[in-house]
Amino acid sequence: MEIIKDHSGALVLKGQMNVAQIDAAHSKLEPLIDEILPEATFDLSEINEIDIAGLQLILSLKKTIERDGSFRIKALSPALKECIVLSGLDMILREED
Repeated sequence: MEIIKDHSGALVLKGQMNVAQIDAAHSKLEPLIDEILPEATFDLSEINEIDIAGLQLILSLKKTIERDGSFRIKALSPALKECIVLSGLDMILREED
């Protein structure tokens, strides 16, 4: 998984968020969180594959970030949106304007 910061300061996650990628993704994200607080914005529009481990990582990020600031999802990929709806997390993890 690739992680970049866009011109607005949002973290853009690209690629796969599955069990095989989670440790590496977490290691890449952890030092970036302090840089984007207090308003952490994520662009998840380029996630092309996700499983329960990926959803757990997103939920963990949300919980951690909301202790010190706000967590916002700028965009969701169709694959991620479908997974969120199927898991019943659509009221917790949704795009915000």
